[in-house]
Amino acid sequence: MSQARLREVRGKKIGMVFQDPMTSLNPHMTIGEQLLEPLLVHQKMGRREARRRAIEALDEVGIRQAESRFDSYPYEFSGGMRQRVMIAMALINKPQLLIADEPTTALDVTIQAQILALLKRLQKDHNLAVIFISHDLGVVAHMADEVVVMEKGKCVEKGSADAVFFSPQHPYTRKLVAALPTTAKPYPKQYAETDEPFLKVNGLCTEFSVRGGFLRRKQTNFRAVDGVDLCLRKGEILGLVGESGSGKSTLGRSIMRLVERSAGKVSLAGVDLAHLDATKLRRMRRDFQMIFQDPYASLNPRMTVFDTLAEPLLLHGLASKKDVLQAVNQLMDDVGLDRRMIRKYPHEFSGGQRQRIAIARALAVRPQLIIADEPVSALDVTIQAQILELLLKLTEKYRLAMLFISHDLGVVRYIADRVAVMQSGKIVEEGETEELFNAPQHPYTRSLLAAVRHLEKSSG
Repeated sequence: MSQARLREVRGKKIGMVFQDPMTSLNPHMTIGEQLLEPLLVHQKMGRREARRRAIEALDEVGIRQAESRFDSYPYEFSGGMRQRVMIAMALINKPQLLIADEPTTALDVTIQAQILALLKRLQKDHNLAVIFISHDLGVVAHMADEVVVMEKGKCVEKGSADAVFFSPQHPYTRKLVAALPTTAKPYPKQYAETDEPFLKVNGLCTEFSVRGGFLRRKQTNFRAVDGVDLCLRKGEILGLVGESGSGKSTLGRSIMRLVERSAGKVSLAGVDLAHLDATKLRRMRRDFQMIFQDPYASLNPRMTVFDTLAEPLLLHGLASKKDVLQAVNQLMDDVGLDRRMIRKYPHEFSGGQRQRIAIARALAVRPQLIIADEPVSALDVTIQAQILELLLKLTEKYRLAMLFISHDLGVVRYIADRVAVMQSGKIVEEGETEELFNAPQHPYTRSLLAAVRHLEKSSG
């Protein structure tokens, strides 16, 4: 097909929903303008009729007050709302085929459940054919009539969801199913209940200024973290769960002092972090490190692995120029990477390997606390299983304290000793992992657990 013909088919007969709506929506255009564009190009509608149709599409995918949100920008929407906009945009020309590429990977379980229910309803209402691409096997089992398993560019198994997941024939399919974290933590506790907490968080509040109104002159304060109390012992992994926008990442960043708190106290081994000046804070940072969700964004693309790992060692005087190579090689061994890779750049590694490099960088200064913010959410189940096993072994080897932030409750159950549930900036429930999963007390916790998609046979 010519480019002109392809453009016509892509917009009119095939719709696509991408994994990350923030990178596929134009940040300089309002939501409304982006919805109008396919109607103006393909349907040759007038602007008034196109606007009416676009508002209907927003309403259909569950955007409340669609007319008033029409002129909002993507950054003013939550992750779940942006994904709904992407679905509306993909379906606005009533295509015959929808390709959904990891449409729920970055979403928490409750928003994920809403998006999946929406896709199923729209598929039925519009008689759509859907190709649903995902590494979340529970979601695939819930959504798909037929499943295709791919390995290295080839289809290795195909059949009904029940046949593929519950009677897998190919070794790779069996490996995928076996890699799902479905059990409690396989390692014994590395701490005693009587141990003194290493990290103490008391009454922590973090606020942001938000501008709105006419010409954005009105300023209001939004409290992202609202009076949080937490404690964490050495050798303990505390899971932090909650919906997108509940304040999980802001809490982690506030503890790290990457975001300044508005009130409250954070102390590490009795030292109040909030009152340290820049010099003392820099020295103290040896003791607490962070692993971010996207290692490709948090690793410097112009630095080799050697430079990335050597920098903190030299900066904190943990190795001399003479013996830094040996120290870097030891870090590579710790995270299961080949020493011969140290002269490579981040783009030359897979996602799982990059995350191992990010973990090695966090470990380089021998910290006593690690805050892991969604460290496995973008990884497929086999690589995810490897990273979780690595984190558990490193916690045991170095007796680390770890705050593990995630929206994947199966992963949290597998790795955490205790779990704290966060809603609207507050901790609403906290307890031993198995007790909380088996007998949740708070309605919000129960709603989170109810929204999880397990790998289970279809009712048919």
